[in-house]
Amino acid sequence: MNEFANKMKLKEMAEEDIYFAKRDRELIEALRQRRLKEHVQCPSEDSKDQAKAYEKKFKKITRKHHNDAKSMIEAYRKLIRKIRKKCASLAG
Repeated sequence: MNEFANKMKLKEMAEEDIYFAKRDRELIEALRQRRLKEHVQCPSEDSKDQAKAYEKKFKKITRKHHNDAKSMIEAYRKLIRKIRKKCASLAG
């Protein structure tokens, strides 16, 4: 009976770990998106369409580099530079 109780306790702990890991990933993703929006503000008429396109690229980068934070950061920086360059050409 003691073995069953230990297995149930381990199962509960695993479920809790899975829940919090999922929640942490969602919070990190929301933070990354918010930071991207803070870094990039592009005034133009079709900025909503551009924003959706860049958001798709952002999500693609996140999926592609989810195990390598260093390459993810570099890819984010490259995307931000591209967006800023595009916005600068629209503004001026």
